Amino acid sequence: MKSSKMLVALLVISILAFSSACVQKTPMETTSTSIIQEKTTSASHAQTETQEKIVITDFAGRDVTLEKVPERIIVLTGYWTEILHILGLDDKIVGIGKYVPNNPYIPEEVKQKPAVGSSFKGLNWESVASLGPDLIIADWYGGKYKDKETIEKAEEIGIPVIALTAQSVEDNVKVVELLGKVFGKEEKAEELSNWMKSKLEEVNKIASQIPDDERKNVIIINAPKDINGPITVYAKGSAWASIVELVGAHNLAFDKEFDTQWPKLDLEKIIAYWGDKADVIIVTSFSQDTLEKTVNDIKNDPRWREIKAVKEGHVYGILAGSKGFLDWGPRIVVGVYQMGGLIYPEYYPEWKPVAKELFEKFYGLSYEIKVEVMDSAGRKVTFEKVPERVIVTSSYWAEVLHCLGLDDKIVGIDKYTPMDQFLPESVKQKPQIGSVYKGINWETVASLEPDLIVMGLWWGSFEPKEKELFERAEELNIPVLAFGIPDSNKTGTEMPYENIRIIRVLGKAFDKEREAEELASFLEHYYNQALEIASKIPEDKKKNVLIVYGSSITGKYATGTITVSTRGSAYAETAELVGGHNLAFDVNEGGPYLKLDLEKLIAHFGNKTDILIVVDWEAERLNEAVEKIKSDSSWQEIKAVKEGNVVGILVSSYKKDATALYGPRFITGIYAFGHAIYPEYYPNWEPIYNEILQKFYKIEG
Repeated sequence: MKSSKMLVALLVISILAFSSACVQKTPMETTSTSIIQEKTTSASHAQTETQEKIVITDFAGRDVTLEKVPERIIVLTGYWTEILHILGLDDKIVGIGKYVPNNPYIPEEVKQKPAVGSSFKGLNWESVASLGPDLIIADWYGGKYKDKETIEKAEEIGIPVIALTAQSVEDNVKVVELLGKVFGKEEKAEELSNWMKSKLEEVNKIASQIPDDERKNVIIINAPKDINGPITVYAKGSAWASIVELVGAHNLAFDKEFDTQWPKLDLEKIIAYWGDKADVIIVTSFSQDTLEKTVNDIKNDPRWREIKAVKEGHVYGILAGSKGFLDWGPRIVVGVYQMGGLIYPEYYPEWKPVAKELFEKFYGLSYEIKVEVMDSAGRKVTFEKVPERVIVTSSYWAEVLHCLGLDDKIVGIDKYTPMDQFLPESVKQKPQIGSVYKGINWETVASLEPDLIVMGLWWGSFEPKEKELFERAEELNIPVLAFGIPDSNKTGTEMPYENIRIIRVLGKAFDKEREAEELASFLEHYYNQALEIASKIPEDKKKNVLIVYGSSITGKYATGTITVSTRGSAYAETAELVGGHNLAFDVNEGGPYLKLDLEKLIAHFGNKTDILIVVDWEAERLNEAVEKIKSDSSWQEIKAVKEGNVVGILVSSYKKDATALYGPRFITGIYAFGHAIYPEYYPNWEPIYNEILQKFYKIEG
């Protein structure tokens, strides 16, 4: 132990002797770099030599003098390490910060350098001294963490420190230029900084073309542990906050003065400050899972719907940190395009070409981004590349692919998809592979060489066949995305809303996020409007609803037992969503379907039912069932029948002029149920239906 302490002491003394004149204190307002030529006399050679000193002003406002170009660097954060890598300085790095190895854009040989701690929690100074550094590159947070302590302790033992920060996007460009000068790499630094400037000039040009009446008000927040708060808001002094203004929008947090660039506010305060003003909410997180969960929770929380952006469906997530592009360093330029595209998709180009150019031109990396998505079964599926050959076993999800412009990716369909009147003939004529529920022809599947199967999921009714598909697809090494809305949904997303999540998942998997967002936002607008209508229905106007299947009342499937929709059924859940109360929820006799004879149905619900809804996928059978109920005296004991409140709703996967509860057309089902129960509150579904078909299916209603 004594010998190790002695070694450290000797190292520290040697560093002090070498670096005692390194730090020069001359406060300046901006960062700068200069080369000072100083004549010195060498005693051993008795001749005059010229030696260059480097004097810079760092982002903490400190003047730092370096006797020569640094040869042994400790760099504490990944984003500044990226710049050193681009400048060709990997071999100069002798130590790194604790979190640098998490950065995927840094070479392995750098990530394997000794870790010495972090700017947040402090450094192991014995480790620092043992590495013999002649420069430490650290973050500067205004002394709020261990950044000030790092500088002071390094100065005590004679190690120069350059403290860097980014309170704006432009600060990242300045860091590139500063490090280029410090290390004599001006040419490469200029190439990178010029590229960054050119992209930001393009952003400025786009922003200048956005009319004043289209300027959006934005809040940018960090994904909180609890969406009730406290919630970190990005305000003045934050580079990420400044991006909102840079892309042509207005950051509402800039209208208030806070004592930090990251104030923590509770939800009530956010609503009070900006609830009626916020057009867009941007959520950031260092975790993709946390990000997706938070965005989903916010969109589905009634308290958050008091905020205009949530009500209108404009809540978006951006992955931050080393796994994303919202970070300090060169990648922030891509983050600018990401944010611009979310706020103003009609003005900004796609961000992926910008990322590709950055990585290939400066990092020496081919741009291949892995995509991980979650299906309705709660299964995470990772894609190394965009799927090119897809088999779809459900027409609902074939409709989503069609709306996203992916018809050419579909190579196979199930036996029922040709019945879908919303799909083009080019899709309906694809080879058929059978069906999940009656059996898949796996020879046909193999011959089509798919790289993805998108299947409809109905766990409960057909679970063995669905499991068989998963198992056989795994044997053939074919990824499967399984999507379902009712009892099959294991994601925690509310059932009707799962349709919107599925659209975004497919958009992400197929690199069609912009098209998916346009469709999802359109549906989300009407979805939130329905929720708002439901929230305003007075308690004394609430109605008790019962939903029965027409096929159980008349036709070849009728057996005398009536099928009632209950908890777990999309029909039943939709009735609740629009503000009704599904009486079947009060009966615990299994779900998602109750099977009762008429006598028992009357006993359970007869004197309580305000509205009786009959659903069917065959128009003729639906009409027959409704007429039978109205004309049969046995049914008159039910209050709704007696009062003439029997409504038929045609719900079909395939037929035009019918509503749906799955796929892009699910919103028509919500308004059909809403209008059936509360015609005085909900508009008819047909105008929305026509708008969807014209705008996204490119067909007339």
